[in-house]
Amino acid sequence: MKVNGIDLKEKYGSKIRIGQQTIRERTIVNFTNWIDEYDNPTPGQEPKHKFFDVEAELIVIGTSKTDAELTVSNIIADCRSGEIELDNVDLILTGELKEAEKEFKKRWVYALSLKFQAWDKMESEVTVTIDDASGKMVDVAGNLETPCIIELVPSGAITKYTIKGAARDPVTGEAEDIVIKNLSAGKKVIIDGEACTVTEDGANKYEDTEMWEFPTLLPGENALTFTSSSVPCDVTIKYKPRYI
Repeated sequence: MKVNGIDLKEKYGSKIRIGQQTIRERTIVNFTNWIDEYDNPTPGQEPKHKFFDVEAELIVIGTSKTDAELTVSNIIADCRSGEIELDNVDLILTGELKEAEKEFKKRWVYALSLKFQAWDKMESEVTVTIDDASGKMVDVAGNLETPCIIELVPSGAITKYTIKGAARDPVTGEAEDIVIKNLSAGKKVIIDGEACTVTEDGANKYEDTEMWEFPTLLPGENALTFTSSSVPCDVTIKYKPRYI
């Protein structure tokens, strides 16, 4: 089990044993109403999938009561929030610790139950490279819309560069363009749908951007097109497939 890249078994060695690890189903919020006088329910908006619990059982073995208490404290500190990777599950979970319960078993041995409130369930990052292309069909695994990162490296100066197919109106679902202006040759522009930033060689470039939504990809096929006012760009797209 890893939290933020820290392998708990490697860090604590013989002081811990890691047992059952469980991913619970998401909380589902429905908006359908059934008025008493009506024969049928009235549908509302689509159900929302919200938090899900992640549980882990550990045994903590100390050389003294103080040692056991400090080990429990350090494990809780390691697990406060971030990315969680369970044993034998090839998914990355994002969440925060919401409960930690300690139970005395015998002298200097405790059972430690951890419960996380999680919201993201992802596979490892996928990278798609597009060299000097005007379009690309990107087939995305998963069953939820996922933020993506678009990196552009212009081969020359570009006054206006338009990306279609990577943003949409959150209410209507209609496609919206992403437009970047004043690109310089060889300077990498990153439109980061995860961090919600736009940079050029690390400097803020949001003022040269026209868009209502940061880029995301939908499950299945995504038809992306790239239009330059002059020369083409090398394009790299990064994303993590997400699941309910």
